[in-house]
Amino acid sequence: MTITLEEAQKVITKSFSKSNHLHVCGFSEVQDKDSYSRTRNNTTYILDLAPYADSAPTHTSFITISATAEEPASAYHANSLRICSQLITMIHKQTSIPIPEPILDTTLDVISYPYLLTPPQPLQSSSIIPLSAARAQNLLTETQEAFIDLTLGQLLGQLHSGVQNDWFGRPSISQPNEPSYSWQETFTALLEPLIEHAREAGIDLGVSYPDIQTYLSRAIAFFLFDDVEVPSLIWFTGSEDDIYITRPNDTSPSVQIAAIVPTLAHSLWGDPLLESFFLPPAPSKAVQEGYVGGGGNPLLVFGRQKTKRLWYTVFLALVVLVERDGPQATDSDFGKRLWALNTLERCFQALKDAPCY
Repeated sequence: MTITLEEAQKVITKSFSKSNHLHVCGFSEVQDKDSYSRTRNNTTYILDLAPYADSAPTHTSFITISATAEEPASAYHANSLRICSQLITMIHKQTSIPIPEPILDTTLDVISYPYLLTPPQPLQSSSIIPLSAARAQNLLTETQEAFIDLTLGQLLGQLHSGVQNDWFGRPSISQPNEPSYSWQETFTALLEPLIEHAREAGIDLGVSYPDIQTYLSRAIAFFLFDDVEVPSLIWFTGSEDDIYITRPNDTSPSVQIAAIVPTLAHSLWGDPLLESFFLPPAPSKAVQEGYVGGGGNPLLVFGRQKTKRLWYTVFLALVVLVERDGPQATDSDFGKRLWALNTLERCFQALKDAPCY
């Protein structure tokens, strides 16, 4: 599932006919093979935009194209582009998170895929870098790391306290006929089909499936998940792969969060602790400080919350596996599949004796 430079140009021309940044002078696919946010039916590109065909790029824009699944996974399905657009608009209006209101086009009159497009931002793609890559390349000083963590925590605190809902579960265009007001019922209804999918696929999780059901039944009996009163919008699979920061250099040593890839395909209304940014050993002290300062509640205060976080990690790993199943899976998916399998085995070993009270 790809687009060409000519198709990208048609999209920009249609969407921003009154803009001075109409010329697509380059584009590249956002690499997500190791990202939790990878969605088998979506591909995201970053477009380099210039005011003239022969001038240097001055702006960037993200475009996500989507293909309808031929055989949707019965155990799990990602949010549609329409729902992603709705959620991003809510974030844009209700927080100061730097994610602009997108343009959704499902007409197929320009390209053969529906797409979600962000407005041009005054950034050159060469001047920004994913936070994960900046850390891996040791580009950040301790002070810069702390500043980015603090800012990230503030944004997550804003998201969870500022974008809330009346009911739990997958987002939908309108309220479900039978909305869920129990996070425990909602979460177990999301988790159990994924466990069954793994069992049917013959995936070895390090413990027997009857034992897994015993661990989950024990958690349910102790109402482990029922301490969440208000459904918050959870990015869920959002990670440092989806956060772009300004690239530090000698002439401009300061850094800031510059852009967020519009990857809300796995977002849902639920428990803030579900965020992948809180996957142990995270969050750092700076993230926690920023999170509370941004309006979030303290995290992982009691032992039972650490047990709950183990189940959330199980859920994340099972989603990672589902999104890398089927005929569309490639050799590049192997690394994250291996991470998921190792994580599941480690979590279920820990859940044998994890406290639920």
